[in-house]
Amino acid sequence: MLYLGPLALSIDETLLELREAVKRIGAKRAVIDSLSGLELALAPTFREDFRESLYRMRGALTGLGVTVMATVELADSYVDLRFSPQGIAFLTDPIIIQRYLEIDGQLRRAMAVVKLRASQHSKELREYDITSDGGITVGKTLKGYQGLLTGTPSTVAKRRGT
Repeated sequence: MLYLGPLALSIDETLLELREAVKRIGAKRAVIDSLSGLELALAPTFREDFRESLYRMRGALTGLGVTVMATVELADSYVDLRFSPQGIAFLTDPIIIQRYLEIDGQLRRAMAVVKLRASQHSKELREYDITSDGGITVGKTLKGYQGLLTGTPSTVAKRRGT
């Protein structure tokens, strides 16, 4: 784990710290949790170029053979389906969206693969649960509903003969 103090570093200093840590421990994977936190941790003058800086950081880490996973917190909006507040979805592959939904008076979790370059993938919205040991159980497809991601879910009437 590498802790970078808030409001202290430029993106170049952050990248230098990351590269040194990757080389020191021979890391093959890096997790940035979260991009929103990373942006806030950068010195204010470096936040303006965050999108470009993130592009450079991803390129440098993948150039070292590191797979980068990042989380990003999105504002709860049911009218605007965005995948990053910084407009950086083009940098990623794949994108998995996770969301809380209200279904039948219960708060439930759902996930879907939004994109996975050069691959056919499931486009189904599925329930998931976090287990007591920290794992994830992916459940059934949320069929019979429409509008789950828009915040106005309704059941879909079944057609005769189906």
